[in-house]
Amino acid sequence: MPAPRPSESAEAARAAALQAEFNEKKWVWVPDDRDGYLAGWVIKEQDDIGDVVMAAGGEVCSCLLGIC
Repeated sequence: MPAPRPSESAEAARAAALQAEFNEKKWVWVPDDRDGYLAGWVIKEQDDIGDVVMAAGGEVCSCLLGIC
């Protein structure tokens, strides 16, 4: 089998890095009055409260982790 071209291996490395970044996050669904639920990931936890970065827009909100 021929060796992969540099562009193919660079793309594979980029895809692996993006997948690793996704996997290390603790993803949650946050209830939203308008859209139902929005995806976000927890950046800080204290007891049952967490700071969550919203995937769409990057806004940080605090929510009860048992709920979101």
